[in-house]
Amino acid sequence: MFHRISRASVIITLALAATTSHAGNAFQDATSFKSEDGDFKIKLTGRIHIDAATYDDDVTKMDDDVDLRRLRLGVKGTVMKDWSYTYNYDSESNVGYRVKSAYIRYKGFDNVSISVGNIQQPFSLEELTSSNHIPLMERSLANVFAPSYTIGALVKTWGKHWSFAGGYFDDSLADRHNNNEGSHSLAARFTFNPIDRKGYKIHLGISTIYRSLGSNQTVSYSTRPESYVTDARLVSSSTLNDVDDIKTYGLEAALIKGSWLLQGETMRAELSRKSDADPTFDGGYIQGGWIVTGENYRYSGKNGTLKQIRPKSKYGAVELAVRYSSLDLEDKGVTGGEEDNLTLGVNWHINRNFRIMVNYIYADASPNRNGLDENADILQLRVQAYF
Repeated sequence: MFHRISRASVIITLALAATTSHAGNAFQDATSFKSEDGDFKIKLTGRIHIDAATYDDDVTKMDDDVDLRRLRLGVKGTVMKDWSYTYNYDSESNVGYRVKSAYIRYKGFDNVSISVGNIQQPFSLEELTSSNHIPLMERSLANVFAPSYTIGALVKTWGKHWSFAGGYFDDSLADRHNNNEGSHSLAARFTFNPIDRKGYKIHLGISTIYRSLGSNQTVSYSTRPESYVTDARLVSSSTLNDVDDIKTYGLEAALIKGSWLLQGETMRAELSRKSDADPTFDGGYIQGGWIVTGENYRYSGKNGTLKQIRPKSKYGAVELAVRYSSLDLEDKGVTGGEEDNLTLGVNWHINRNFRIMVNYIYADASPNRNGLDENADILQLRVQAYF
């Protein structure tokens, strides 16, 4: 059961565990360096997410197991203050490619940054919020529409109550590795927070991606049932051929009131095909959170994302979360299925570097990818450390 928990992960876990002890500050200092004039900075970063899950399945078989969800090590820093760099490698990633964020950024202009490299496309509040800080173990079913990391250039600018990010992107590293090159994308996201006061924030956002597939004119949409210990998919569009381009749209909103969070998104992908009808797929979610111990949810207006919860007590912070999500992959002759999930979560933020999460998921596919109705009950646990 523990065959994927490598020796390296144990070493990293022990290192990260230092941040939960009285030596935490010393450990943080040991992983950072700054020149005397402040022109040069370097910091080691990392995260380890270990998951365990048990399934009460139906038609689609899912096996109980323990899995190393993420083992990510990286480095980031600044050069001559105006230039920064980031490189992250996830040895356990089986989505996209193991190199995650890897870019060079120029930030010499006021409220403007320019990044070039392997970058997250500016799409979706949930996608752009770090996996270290999302309220539930996995992102929603609708996250299947978010392209995540691809090679490109991104320009970001922001003001007191708004942010904008836009860029041009080519293929993902995985596409290049598998010789599936040829796609080009334009992506943009605008966020607006009309109220941004301490303990009370409103976030609104809109994003869009236009992707031309070029010579590689195949695409598919499928997703796990918000649990990555299993490889099973209840819904899947299968491979769609003769796709010229895809237009993806997203709307997002969030309300933070002290220790309460209400957040939701809706997404749509419109496919243009040569020889078949043009299908449209939809997804979305709504979720809520409550920090029982009274800490406030934190938000970055510059990035339009949620930030880390910071416990006030030496006993940590306790958070409850709930989400309803849906995904519809049925349209114009495509019978990929429809899925609706209800997820309940409890999080114990032991400190700023360590978190334990428990999720219960009820997944209902009516129909699933094979035209059958099925449902599943999932119980999963995550032990998470990061620095």
